[in-house]
Formats: sequence, structure tokens, C-alpha cells
Amino acid sequence: QATGGTPERNVQKVIELMGGIDKFIGKNDIIVLKPNAQWWNQGMTNTDAMKGFIDLVLSIPEFSGEIIIAENHQYQAHDSRGWSTKERNGKYNLNELVEHYHKNGHRNVSKYHWRAAGKCSVPLEGDAQGNSRVNGPEDGDGYVWMEECSYLSPSGRKCVMSYPVFTSPHSGITVDLKNGAWKKGAYLSTIKVRFINFSALNHHSWYCGVTASVKNLMGVVDMTCGFPGDAPKGTYNVHHIGVSKLKMMTRQRFVWRIWRSEVFKKYCYRNFHHTGGALGYFMRNVSIPDLNIITAEWVGWGDRIILDRSFQANTILASRDPVALDYIAARDVLLPATPSDALDSQSGYRYKELNNPDIGDGPLRRFLRETHNQGIGNLSKGKIRLVSHRFKNSIESA
Repeated sequence: QATGGTPERNVQKVIELMGGIDKFIGKNDIIVLKPNAQWWNQGMTNTDAMKGFIDLVLSIPEFSGEIIIAENHQYQAHDSRGWSTKERNGKYNLNELVEHYHKNGHRNVSKYHWRAAGKCSVPLEGDAQGNSRVNGPEDGDGYVWMEECSYLSPSGRKCVMSYPVFTSPHSGITVDLKNGAWKKGAYLSTIKVRFINFSALNHHSWYCGVTASVKNLMGVVDMTCGFPGDAPKGTYNVHHIGVSKLKMMTRQRFVWRIWRSEVFKKYCYRNFHHTGGALGYFMRNVSIPDLNIITAEWVGWGDRIILDRSFQANTILASRDPVALDYIAARDVLLPATPSDALDSQSGYRYKELNNPDIGDGPLRRFLRETHNQGIGNLSKGKIRLVSHRFKNSIESA
């Protein structure tokens, strides 16, 4: 991790500490940068840090590849939320970041909004639905639903894996996030797709605790694949694999009280940590990021968008291991800045407890444990090596 510099310098320093950009990116690679565009303010990925990383890639001698900022924020509107917000985390929203590079002659930096493919009669987590379901790149852009590849939760629920297939607006090459670059009927052996998971660090909720790199992958999968989506029958999407169907009732006014009741808290989200298992299964069987970067410039200790529940941590963290990375980010950045007496009004729990990754039955620990149980990352302190750099002054970070 690196602390105390500008976001650009911090991210460049962590890449330097990890061996340099050449360790992760080749000169003709397609780089898919997956930010969090579902929210704004501290809820979205810091765009200055993204710029610092993109600048590193573009500085690779004879770089002839491309960079695609891609995200599914689970809403239908193409230019909305983190793409177009005026409440930015950094100098730019995501559209403006792409425009910056275009204005400076870098047409090989582009964007793609992945859009959910299935039908969802009662949308519960965003209104995106009904675009294209495909079998592979030969069918064009859309989502692949891998019905033969499903996560089975400890409670016996089934979650079908899904992933996007999309065509670069710059090169015309199709990216199959599971299998690689594709063009003219064949996968390209000479071009590698590098998947960079670029998340923000925030408190998420009493049932999840913290959102960071693992949970950021919920913006990769198709949230209409399984309940509350209409198909496949008998399955649940990644978000609802641990959520009771009782939540359907929150769309009916006469039972709205359930939303904040003890019944809701006890039954609706009691197994949300199974989402961690589904995302671990996705990484093991579909696509695992080549690198995970957490932008902790502005961090929400109690909310993703409410500014008076945030603080400036001025830190960037990175690792190939998303589980260890989320653990360290919560333990060393989020938890120390969380007020000791602040309470979550919905649950009555202290934010200090919800943001603590060392509480065995806490929401974050349970979530990360389920991811780890799929063979992803580690939670053993003895196996985590933390390398840190703190900039001493503004001159050093310039």
C-alpha cells in the first residue's frame, strides 16, 4: 500500500512496490478496468487513481494495446450514476476520464457499459434487464449464462455463473471475459486480456459490513440471472443467493414495515455471506482478476455516498489476492477511522463492529470466509505480507 501522495502517485507507487507495470501488462494487451460506477462520492472508484494507472500503462514502450473501462452498474440508463455524476470521487466522472484521453490523442482508452440480459418482472436491485443473452462471441455482445456451471450455497441454493462478452469500440476485437480476445471467428493467441479490479473502500451495510474488491465483482455478473430475475427457474442471482424471498414483500406498501423490522433483519439477509461464496466460485471457475486495486482516497466509514460519514484516507492498496486485500484494507484503513460510538440505525450495531474483519461472526469475516472456502485468497495473518510506503511530503509525491 501507499499513503500520503496524490492518488496518481499512490497507485504508481504500489505498482512499483509490486515489481512494475511490466509485471502485469504486456505491450499489446487489452486491459479491462472494472471500477465501481454504481455510486458516486466516496462510493465510486477514485478516478484520479485510475488515471495514474492508465498513465502507467500508456507509458509502456511501444504500447499498442488498449484500455477499456467496463462496468455493469445494474441500471438501464447508459450514461448515469458514476459514468456521468457531478458528485465525483476525483477530478473526473468516468465519462470525463475517457474524454480526457481522447482529447489528448489516446483513442485506445474507451468505455463499455455491460447491460443485464434477462427479464426481471420485479426488479429489486436496479432496473437493468432484457438485453442480449449469448452463447459466446460468435453471437455478438451480451451475457453468457453458464447453466452447467453453478455455485451451490451451504443452504442448498443454486447460483448460475454469468459473464460479459463485448466488443471494443476502439479495435473491434471482441472480449470474452472468460476465454480471451476474439475476432473473425477465432480466439487470438497473440493478444491477452488483463482484468483489473478497481474498487472503492466503504462501509456497505449491517449484513455485509464492508464493500471492496471482492464485492466489486457484483458489477461483472448478470444480476438478472436467477431470482429476482425470471430465469433460470429455481436459481438465485449472486446478490440474492443469501437473501430470502421475503424481500419481495418490500415492494408492497402494506408490508413496508417489514423492511425495518426485526423479522426482516433476521430472515431476509441472514445468509448474505453466501454471496461471498458465489463470487469466490466465479473467480475460481470463470474469471479471476489479474490485479486488485482499492482506491481509499475518500472512504465511507458509515455510508457510500453521505459525505459526513466519510474521511480522507489518502491511500491506495493493491494485491493479486482479493481476500487478503479486503481484510487489510478494512483492518488498517477503514476500522481505525470508524467512530467508536456511531450506531447503524437499522440494525443497532456499532459501525466499529461491522467494519472489523477480525470478529469471527461479523459480516465481513463471514463474507470473506465464504470466498476463501472456494479456494480464493487467504485469511491467515501469518501468510499476509504487507509492504507499505508513506510519502513524507507533497514534494515527494509530486
